[in-house]
Amino acid sequence: MKPGLPLLKLFPAPQTASGKAWLVTFTDLVCLLLTFFVMLYSMSEPDAARYQRALGVVPGQGSGGTGAPPPKAVFTAESLNREKAADLGYLRRVFENLLPGNPALADLRMERRPEGLALSLPADLLFAPGEAQLSENGRAALFVMAGVADNLGNALDVAGHADATPAGSHWPSNWELSLARAQAVAAALHQAGYLRPITMRGHGDGRAGEVAATPEGNALARRVELVIRDHGGSR
Repeated sequence: MKPGLPLLKLFPAPQTASGKAWLVTFTDLVCLLLTFFVMLYSMSEPDAARYQRALGVVPGQGSGGTGAPPPKAVFTAESLNREKAADLGYLRRVFENLLPGNPALADLRMERRPEGLALSLPADLLFAPGEAQLSENGRAALFVMAGVADNLGNALDVAGHADATPAGSHWPSNWELSLARAQAVAAALHQAGYLRPITMRGHGDGRAGEVAATPEGNALARRVELVIRDHGGSR
């Protein structure tokens, strides 16, 4: 050893490990755990039924199947015309605004039903007792109603009703009388400008029990109803 040479240069201090050396051990541990779980999964038996149910949600996947077909739009005459019809709530307000200025509609009764808006006119306003020929007041009322219904485009049904009183010698039964009155009203609506097809029904006295068996109730039972549907009517 040369005289005066420091001892530190002859015996250098040992190098200390880096502060990030623990990451190597941690990475090895994570890799071992991952390998362990992959081996466990590879040795397990999958649930085939559950697998098929999961694939059934996706059309065209799975064991050669086509899956559930996508929904298709179905177009019918009613669905195509539905957009052309007026809302029944709006239609009711239109008729309510017509009542004050039209004496012929003074006895009009309106009722919202599942099948549409029912406009009920007493048969005593439209016809003479036991007859199916429209009066002048009846034609005036139907003229106003036909103009509104045709401008709005809704489909229309006409139903005749009678009370339990026998129809008389002109008609075999109240059913024939109620149907003839429905046909007369439908013809008047066509003449007044409603150009769409009208469904006609005769109920006879089959619904007379809905009102009381009194003179006032019988007057309500004798009626013709115009049922305005919530969908459009084809021309």
